[in-house]
Amino acid sequence: MRAALQAEVDALNSGLASYETIKRFAILPEDLSEAAGELTPKLSIKRKVVIDKYWGVIEGLYGS
Repeated sequence: MRAALQAEVDALNSGLASYETIKRFAILPEDLSEAAGELTPKLSIKRKVVIDKYWGVIEGLYGS
């Protein structure tokens, strides 16, 4: 799955400037949901909740 997604990202990145490209990404173990408190009824992301829940994943993307 990751290899297929990486191929799609590479294809999309090919037409973009280097500062516009996706450098790293992560696949979460489950979809964000309203029931889990990660989305509002309007389906907007509750960023603080998502950051708290997936801090390790986020740190892995931005850490050195």
